[in-house]
Formats: sequence, structure tokens, C-alpha cells
Amino acid sequence: MPARELYLHEFIDIIGQGQWAYMEHAKAQAGHEKVDFELLGTWYTMGITGRWPQVINIWEIPGGWDGWYGKVDRLGLKRRTNNDLFKWWDTAYKLRTGGFDRLLGGHPGCPNIAQLTREHVRGTLFAHELTTVRPGTATEYLDAVREVRQPLMNEYGHQLVGLYEVLMHDYEVCTVWATNPSDHVRMGKAFDVARGLLDAESAGVAGDSRLV
Repeated sequence: MPARELYLHEFIDIIGQGQWAYMEHAKAQAGHEKVDFELLGTWYTMGITGRWPQVINIWEIPGGWDGWYGKVDRLGLKRRTNNDLFKWWDTAYKLRTGGFDRLLGGHPGCPNIAQLTREHVRGTLFAHELTTVRPGTATEYLDAVREVRQPLMNEYGHQLVGLYEVLMHDYEVCTVWATNPSDHVRMGKAFDVARGLLDAESAGVAGDSRLV
């Protein structure tokens, strides 16, 4: 069995209109300043879809649990002497007020940066889903997403970016999809038509009971 891949999912609270500058700041990290994290993606939350102003980052952690050890060791008691990151932190704190991080474990079938690049996964709209599950059932839920939901989402123009178990507790999962506004709306209409909340003729989309 290959080593489990770990990721960091971050919500960053941004000051004013600083989301663009913060995303560029994240992309520009180099050498020791990125603490050996690899940036999978950086996004801003549209104000009409969630809390704002906010940036979301996902980092791939090379080395799995062994790689995570290095990050915890470096950012704990040693943080005050971490000269490599001080300049980056100093700039970042001028653009943000705080945030919330989740450590994620890649579930079987979860693509990594190399696979996403190789398969040319692209999108102009990304859906980040945080789902609460019954304690202890995260892996069962993620199996169902991979086996049942993913093929259906693909039909509606949604490509899987992340299939993650949230670690350090046992009741949450994270899934991420790459899509575009047209397919996002098409799937939303098909869901509503299937539930009798929207007329198929006026929507221009047939209902799909599989979404229900």
C-alpha cells in the first residue's frame, strides 16, 4: 500500500480587497518559505456563495505523515526562531486577520497534484464541500462519493479535485470539484426539476432523480 498523502485545507480571513494580493503571495513562495508544502490551489470565496472576504488554499504535504512531522516540529516551539518564514509571515499578516486550517488525508481515488496536472483538470468555478458524517463513517462516505457520486458529477461537468478525510477528529470530510458556471447551474436545475420545485420546460433541463 502506498504512503498516505496528506493535505492542508485553509480558510484565510482577508482584510478588505486583499484576496488577489494574498493569492499571489501564496503562489510566490519559494525555497524554505513554503515550508516544503506544494500549492495545489488557491481560490477566493465569491461573496454570493459563502463567507467573505476569504481565500481558500490547499497544500500538498510531501512525505505524508513523515512530512507532517517536519512541519509540526518546525512551526511549534521553534517558530519564533524560524527566520526562513518570518518575512513571509510578516507580509501575510498585513493581508489577513486569521484563519482556520484542516489537516486532510487523501482517500483512495483522490488525485494529487501530479495526477491533476497530467489529466489537465481545469475549472473556472470550484466547489469546496465540507460534510458532517456520523462519527467513524468518513471512509464509507468517501467510498460512496467515489463509486456512486463521482460518475454522476462527471456527467454534469464536475471533475474530482479532492476526496479527503478530515483528520484529528472523526466526523467530517472534504470534497472539491472543478466545474464552470454553466454546468453548475445545469446540475442545480436538474436537481430542482427532479424534486418538483422547477418546471422542466421553463428550466430547459430534464430532472435527474439520481441527484436526489
